[in-house]
Amino acid sequence: MSRARRSDGDLTKSKILEAAGRLIAQLGWAKTSNKEIVKLAEVDLAAINYHFGGRDGLYQAVLSEAHAHYLNEQELQEIAEMQCDPEEKLGVFFETLVIKLVEQDVWHGKVFIREIFSPSAHLLNFFETEGTRKFQIIRHIISQITDLDENDPTLLPCIFSVVAPCLMLIMTSVAASGPLQNMRCVPAKQLAQHFKTFSLAGLKAVVHLQKENSPH
Repeated sequence: MSRARRSDGDLTKSKILEAAGRLIAQLGWAKTSNKEIVKLAEVDLAAINYHFGGRDGLYQAVLSEAHAHYLNEQELQEIAEMQCDPEEKLGVFFETLVIKLVEQDVWHGKVFIREIFSPSAHLLNFFETEGTRKFQIIRHIISQITDLDENDPTLLPCIFSVVAPCLMLIMTSVAASGPLQNMRCVPAKQLAQHFKTFSLAGLKAVVHLQKENSPH
C-alpha cells in the first residue's frame, strides 16, 4: 500500500512540475496561477502545498528541473569520474548537453531563459546550491585540461568561454527565425565536436599565453 501511495505521489508531483513548466514557459511565472497549473495537471489545488510546500517551492523545483533536464548533476559527476583523458570528458560533456539543447517542443529552456533575463531570488538560490555544485564539477574538468589550479583566476573566464556557446544554443528554443534557429539544422554530434575543438583550441591558447607571460 505504501509503495502504491509513493508511486501515486510521484506521479502527481511529476504532473504538477510538467504542467507548471509548460505554463511558465508560455506565460511567465508571475502570470501563471496555481489554478491554471492544477487544471492542466488534473490534480487537486492542495497538491501544490503538499508536494512543494507552496508556490515558491514549486517554482524552485521547476527551475531545478529545467536545468537538470540539460545538465543532470549525477550525469555530470559520472563524466568527471570517467577513466579517460580530460579532453575526452569535455567531448562527452558537449555530446550529452548538445543533444538535449537541440530538442524540439520542450519547455525547459524557455523557463530558464525567462529567469535569466528577469532574475528572481529563486535563481540566486539555485546558483548557490545546485548551480554551484555543477559549476565545481565543470571547473574540475577544465582544470584537468589546462593543468591550472582550480583557484587560479585565469580558469574562471575559461569556464565561461566553454559554457557560453551552450547558453546561446538554449536561445534557439525561443528564436523565431534567423541564424540562431538555423543552428538547430546542424547535426548534434557535429555541433558537439565543433564546440569541443573550438574550446580545446582556446584553452590551449590561454595556457600558452600564460606560460609566455609568466616570469622565468
